[in-house]
Amino acid sequence: MNRKIRSSLYTGVIALLASASSAVAQSNDARAAISAERGVTFYRPDDFALATQPSDHDIVLMESHQPWYLTAHGEMEASDNAFLTAPKHSDVWVVGALDAGFQTTINESFDLQVGGQVAASRFHKYSELDTDSLAGIISISKQETENFRVGVDYIPAVYFGRGFDEQSLLSHDLGVFGRYTWQWDETSLLIAYARLSRQWTTPHDYTNTRLAVTLACQHECLPKLISTTGVTFAYELYDDYFESITHERRRDLMVNPFVSVVYQLSDNATLGMTLSYARNYSGIDQVDYEAAGIIPYVEFNWRF
Repeated sequence: MNRKIRSSLYTGVIALLASASSAVAQSNDARAAISAERGVTFYRPDDFALATQPSDHDIVLMESHQPWYLTAHGEMEASDNAFLTAPKHSDVWVVGALDAGFQTTINESFDLQVGGQVAASRFHKYSELDTDSLAGIISISKQETENFRVGVDYIPAVYFGRGFDEQSLLSHDLGVFGRYTWQWDETSLLIAYARLSRQWTTPHDYTNTRLAVTLACQHECLPKLISTTGVTFAYELYDDYFESITHERRRDLMVNPFVSVVYQLSDNATLGMTLSYARNYSGIDQVDYEAAGIIPYVEFNWRF
């Protein structure tokens, strides 16, 4: 699964409600929901960073006819708000993921991707947040014009405790998306990306509808060195987020500016760094939070 899929993989499953009872706050499904929201909060704009690089998957596909892919991704994350709640608790953790799948073009117009991922996160101080996960992706998109692409994707995911010891959360994410790109000059690209999704979860407390819009500018600083600066706005509406406890319906607005730098070591290896800040506005005090994070990572990609 390429970086573009990784950046959208966890969209829509949201965080722990700290004000709930102790049993809820420490439950496996709450731990998994924190892990899922973190994938949205600390946005990874790597799909944008690939747009002008020689190893872009679409180019590889057209030139080499190599539809199968394998990706190994490792990163270290540091945040001043590991639990994504108020009050803050800082921590450092590592994440590893292995992706594999099939990506091709049908009738020279529709791009199809089918893949899967296994991932694990391990925390330094708060081991109760350790999470393992399995996920899949089915995506179909079409390049409507030279600058505009639309598509639909389905992302099932299941979260476990450490060592896959117990299932914590099951998620089904169905979304439609569109991306518009505009070439500012020879080295700069402006990007607008939007995705509307519906996510069904078990337990059902995290079921929600989400609209996310990202505006970004990508710049080729040096050959193989790409920087991306942007901001994501996301609105989330939950069906029933522990309403029996909070007596409120959860509605969130998240504002997430970010800066990312990606260096292509070779056609198969990439180094990257993302700086991200998130401000989540919610009617529920405990999930009305802010968080800052830094994410260095390394990734290896193979096509065959």
